[in-house]
Amino acid sequence: MDIPDKLFEFLDEVRQPLPLVRDPDEPLHLDSLTMLRLIAFLESDLDIVIDYNQLVIDNFVNLRAIGNLLEGKGVRIG
Repeated sequence: MDIPDKLFEFLDEVRQPLPLVRDPDEPLHLDSLTMLRLIAFLESDLDIVIDYNQLVIDNFVNLRAIGNLLEGKGVRIG
C-alpha cells in the first residue's frame, strides 16, 4: 500500500491536535467537513477523481482503506 507524502501531510494538518497517523489500520476519526476537504484535496492536488459510488465512509476510515481506493484507481506512488 502506497500513500503519497502529500496525503500524509494533509491528514496531519487537518487532524490536529490528534497525533500523527502512520499505522494503516488506525482510525482517522474524520468529521464530515474534514471528509469533504479530503475528497477535494484528492481531486484537486492529486488529480484523483472520486466517483459518487465511492463516497462511503468505509473508503476513508483509515490509511489502508484510502490506499486500497487509490490502488483501485490505478494510482501508483513511489
